[in-house]
Amino acid sequence: MQSVSNKDKLLSRIIGDAEADASRVREQTEQTLQSMDAECQRSIDELKAVHLRNREQAIAAIMDGNRTRAALDGRKADLASRRLVIDKVFEKAYEELLRLESGKRLNLFRSILTAEAVAGDTIIPSPVDRAGLRELLSGLDIELKLSNEDAKIDGGFIIRGKSYEKDCSMKSVLDLLRTEEETAVAVQLFQ
Repeated sequence: MQSVSNKDKLLSRIIGDAEADASRVREQTEQTLQSMDAECQRSIDELKAVHLRNREQAIAAIMDGNRTRAALDGRKADLASRRLVIDKVFEKAYEELLRLESGKRLNLFRSILTAEAVAGDTIIPSPVDRAGLRELLSGLDIELKLSNEDAKIDGGFIIRGKSYEKDCSMKSVLDLLRTEEETAVAVQLFQ
């Protein structure tokens, strides 16, 4: 019977050692799992932080882009409204130029003819300015011919030479003035 009790003891000891080993393995596994769980949680928290920063940066970039576009659109609208004001100013100037009193009108024409015409040129007047130009041409030191045809312009005239034509219409005069003075007009209007 002794062999049975030794067997039982041996078996009890083997079972005890196995249970102790299993308990140690279970504790080590539990510690490893807790460590892995903590590491996973740290990784999750880091990823959340990275994604949150990326999200905030993306939102900030979108907001900055929208602000920039809005500022540019505002500037465009401001420039467009300023352009309209300048256009209105020059439209009004054109209307005033067309209504220019006869003496001032002829003085303007005299200046243009003196600067632009050469002897032998033909002057093609607007219907409105035919009579005034006829009188003006008779008093100039340069010999110019008044055409029998009328120019299809609101006011002013066209100088026709042998190989050229110069548009001296009121519209052309104003366009030249606008080219030269538009910036100065804008400064006066918007400062």
